[in-house]
Amino acid sequence: MRKYEPTKVALEVLHENEEVLNNQYQTFIKGDYTITINEIDQIGFRLAKVCGHKRVYAVDWNKDEDDIPDLSGLEEWKGTDKYKAFTMLAQEIVCESNTYKKKHSIKEFLLRMNDSQNVLRGQEMYLKLSLVGDKDHPTGAVWTAKYWYYRNLLIYKNMVSLIDSNEDRIFVLYGAAHLHLLLQFLKESNLFDVKVVSDYLC
Repeated sequence: MRKYEPTKVALEVLHENEEVLNNQYQTFIKGDYTITINEIDQIGFRLAKVCGHKRVYAVDWNKDEDDIPDLSGLEEWKGTDKYKAFTMLAQEIVCESNTYKKKHSIKEFLLRMNDSQNVLRGQEMYLKLSLVGDKDHPTGAVWTAKYWYYRNLLIYKNMVSLIDSNEDRIFVLYGAAHLHLLLQFLKESNLFDVKVVSDYLC
């Protein structure tokens, strides 16, 4: 990761909590912070410190909106084949990931999580979710469009706001489920020269 020589480190933390995040980061730099197993500490803080960064950036968005259905509302469809297909794939992804992590190094695990086929499976899960419901109540499609796509677009927007010059090299640390959409938005925006983990961890 250090080989990328990032000028900024962007993390999956709510944007409104950036001040709290940086208070933690400053404590970490001073050696007074009790590090956790969270990837924000293990990768984000450590990378930013070794690069000499004075701060890190919070780029997440995650709020309740009046017109976005609660994900728990999908449970009324749990007896349907489409709901079962979604949950089955979700369980498979989690189970396979946990099993792989136990038998491989962190480097191998990160490469697997960022592998293009694995990223596509994550997107497949959300496309299966979008089919849950019926014509009059397309709950899955509404949630996927109004929450999942909307959230990732706002994350992308927050990433764009970090660009101060063509010299910026922004390292982004995010959950694997977000990868397909974030990579799509970043690449198709024509604002970024996108690099992935396998470009540097080899």
